[in-house]
Amino acid sequence: MPTNPHPTWSLKKVAGDIAGRIVPIPIPIVHSGAGAVQEVGEILKRFGCKKPLLVTDKDLVQVGLIQPIVDNIVGAGLSCVVFDSVIPNVPSKIVEQGFVVYKDNECDCLVAVGGGSPMDCAKVIGAKLANPKPIEKYEGFFRVTMLANLFGKLPPLIAIPTTAGTGSEVTCAAVISIEEEQKKISIVDVGLVPQEVILDPELTVKLPKSVTAATGIDALTHAIESYLSRWHTAYSKRNSLMAIERIFKHLLTCYHHGDNLEAREQTLQASMEAGLAFTRVSVGYVHAIAHQFGGMFHTPHGVANAMLLPHVLDWYLADESDGGRCIQLYFEMAQAAGLASHYQEHSPDDKKRLGRKFVEAIRSMCAEMKIPQTVPQMKASDLNTISVRAAKEAHGELFGGFAQAPVAHAVDLGYPVPKHAGIMELESIASHCLIPEEQAIWESQYKNVQTQHTSKL
Repeated sequence: MPTNPHPTWSLKKVAGDIAGRIVPIPIPIVHSGAGAVQEVGEILKRFGCKKPLLVTDKDLVQVGLIQPIVDNIVGAGLSCVVFDSVIPNVPSKIVEQGFVVYKDNECDCLVAVGGGSPMDCAKVIGAKLANPKPIEKYEGFFRVTMLANLFGKLPPLIAIPTTAGTGSEVTCAAVISIEEEQKKISIVDVGLVPQEVILDPELTVKLPKSVTAATGIDALTHAIESYLSRWHTAYSKRNSLMAIERIFKHLLTCYHHGDNLEAREQTLQASMEAGLAFTRVSVGYVHAIAHQFGGMFHTPHGVANAMLLPHVLDWYLADESDGGRCIQLYFEMAQAAGLASHYQEHSPDDKKRLGRKFVEAIRSMCAEMKIPQTVPQMKASDLNTISVRAAKEAHGELFGGFAQAPVAHAVDLGYPVPKHAGIMELESIASHCLIPEEQAIWESQYKNVQTQHTSKL
């Protein structure tokens, strides 16, 4: 059952809605199609760049994806320095290492090749070049450039995704792990948006099936949470629905037939569309909890989102009356997914049934792609920490309140979720991702808490 939010949370939802409509978020120039990566050298030359730092990971170097890109850059008359130390859930110390490599080699631009981790790493290297300070100080909204490049302009960044999931190539966000505190931080600033993007499906055909699956559901989560956002706009809704349609049509084809270039290109497009949507209207409780799974247990982000998405969607619907806002939105997403007709009238009961069918279709897709459903390292005793941290992230309370950090608190807008959840609701959602033995422990503890609460009434 939804809880009553603090009045500050409601005010922040209004402030975020206004900010989303007036803050100009750039849209990168996009080059797409098989072989589009061969344009990278000429793109860099147009920016006047001479020595990019190419940010990637060792796996992509080993499978042979990086050397042709380096050869193209060198063939265009430029030098190229490769930084391939990025790992999943990229920690701040890796960003710091990349920053040093950039400075020591006197690079003048950035090329990010890979999934979300290389792109987020490159973005924050750029942030440190424009406004050098500890990475934790960028957490929250607009703390890199303060909307107007007041601390210097970030170097040009070209993003080349090799997965169809994060949408980071078009977003103003980066997520970095702070290992010492076992947490992830979100950095949001318009200066982080790449200038140009290359969507080449040939770079994705060698993805392991597990990565195709997890990143595809990551993109679907972005599309769904942005569609449910209370800050939604006509632009965000259009991109969200187009992404949902493409993912339902093409993700399973990519999973079962990885060399299908048409399906790969369509999912790359869907990932970008979902990114264009959520970078303007934010995400929700799926991400708030998933970030804790990643920070505390190193769960891959797409896997964490896939675990949580059906459970969060179930919770939104649990107490929804006929004709409620979530039922209507779920129904519209079901139509985009091809589960409901656009050409006939539907009763309130039909809409609710089709909304639930949409959630079950997501479960079925995750099961078919064999995405893990539990976090083996997570204990029942971890759930309170997870839910408290997730609530702070989602409700705009990361900085402790106005008295402790007035500016940071004011611009920490949280997530515009359709319904407000309390700590116990978030614990209950996260508990579905416990292994059975730990879930039994949590359920026993939860029942005891409920009994004690009832006895006091």
